[in-house]
Amino acid sequence: MKNIKKYMADLIWVALIVAVVYGAMQFSQPVAASEGETTVRYTIELGFWYFLQEGFYENVVIGEPVFDARRGQEIGRVADVFTTPRWIHAFCEETRVVRQSDAEGWEFVYLVLEAPASITDYETLIGAFPVAVGREIFARSKFFSGAGFIVAVEHVR
Repeated sequence: MKNIKKYMADLIWVALIVAVVYGAMQFSQPVAASEGETTVRYTIELGFWYFLQEGFYENVVIGEPVFDARRGQEIGRVADVFTTPRWIHAFCEETRVVRQSDAEGWEFVYLVLEAPASITDYETLIGAFPVAVGREIFARSKFFSGAGFIVAVEHVR
């Protein structure tokens, strides 16, 4: 009877090890990408790190290709551009409150880019360029350059 219990315990350990190895193999399979199956439209907020003067958006041309300034890879074409006033936070000594106010003469510029993308189990890729909300980006074209963050991502088709 003791031998049967010992063999059952050993058998359970072997089955557990086989299950763990099988699970590890399932998670280590290569990620299948679907090249160009979707078009991604994403928005970049320029002017977060530095102030852009009013009228900066006039340098942006709809349909113009935009490149990642670090790698030189094309990351999409401009589909739209819009602006909002630049705001700053300032501490008011009299009321002892931090207030938000517009910084006259400065603006945020929002670039909307479209590009064919590959979707994997983990991320959306334009070539080797990952697209995700919150990702810092350094964008340039023939007419402008700027840095900011991706603030919205939409899968068009």
